[in-house]
Amino acid sequence: MKGWREQRDPRAVFYGVADNSLWHAMDDYGQRSLQKWKRDHIAHSTRWADPAILKLAEQNPSAVVITTDLYRDHRREHPWLQGSQRFFAPIFDGATVSFKQLDYSPIPDYEVSWRAEEANLKPKGITSPEGRQALLSEWSCTNQKCVWGSAAVIDDDPAYRDGHACCPECKEVANRVGLRENTREIVVVLDGHIADRIPIAENTTLTIGRGRGHDRYDVRGLLDEQHVNLVSRDHVRLSNNAGRLLVEELGSKNGTTIVRSSDDKAELIPEVLQTLQKTDQLSLARGAMRIRPSGRKRPRGRYAPDLTTAPWLAEKANESN
Repeated sequence: MKGWREQRDPRAVFYGVADNSLWHAMDDYGQRSLQKWKRDHIAHSTRWADPAILKLAEQNPSAVVITTDLYRDHRREHPWLQGSQRFFAPIFDGATVSFKQLDYSPIPDYEVSWRAEEANLKPKGITSPEGRQALLSEWSCTNQKCVWGSAAVIDDDPAYRDGHACCPECKEVANRVGLRENTREIVVVLDGHIADRIPIAENTTLTIGRGRGHDRYDVRGLLDEQHVNLVSRDHVRLSNNAGRLLVEELGSKNGTTIVRSSDDKAELIPEVLQTLQKTDQLSLARGAMRIRPSGRKRPRGRYAPDLTTAPWLAEKANESN
């Protein structure tokens, strides 16, 4: 605080937020200082400090944040972080301190996805090599009263406690089912907002269009009438070949555009398989719908489309929203 006031703002007011785990890394002086801050109501500790810090930053848009964290895993729910100039890191040199503005240059969507996935492991206790080994398997819950008790597999990363993989919901020790499949995930985006995340298991396909089925994604419940008519019944197909996503245009009336950058766009050639790279996006219905690979490295679950609600009812619900 003294260094910042001397170098940047002599009238600065501070508030501190710390992870509970930070306490054990502090020396006696640090622990006494944090306790005094708490007594003076200018600091608090929490299990995970990141959400609390960002909430305070949003509530105080003119405030500067002193941290070493780049918060890459929070940039989807807090888009203002991309390109922000409000974050500074303390640089210690012996008994002196200086401050360096952190580089918050925008990062691509796929990187935000996998960084958010990684950050979610810490609250689950997955911080050791043994814990990460548990991520390679599918698990089932042994507690029949749990929400995952009747499911064949837990559709989420396990928690890890006392050397055991546990159900992330009820924390009971989980039962190993087998190795995870080489599943990949795609993201459906409407008007810049994520509408769906769809897992595509290895050696399976997903057809995008105006049709229903267990291996189909029906756009009729999402697009308005103007745009839904620009999508063919069998428009484009995605397939998972040993963890590699492939895309095939099925001869649709209005075609599919593959977008590799703002100045690199091309129409897909019908009935020609192409690899969908992690930064690629597919554009349908004149850009009203975009589909991209997810950056998540451990997508789980099986695609289970709604085959009970009539398509016209889904469209009506979409219009009312």
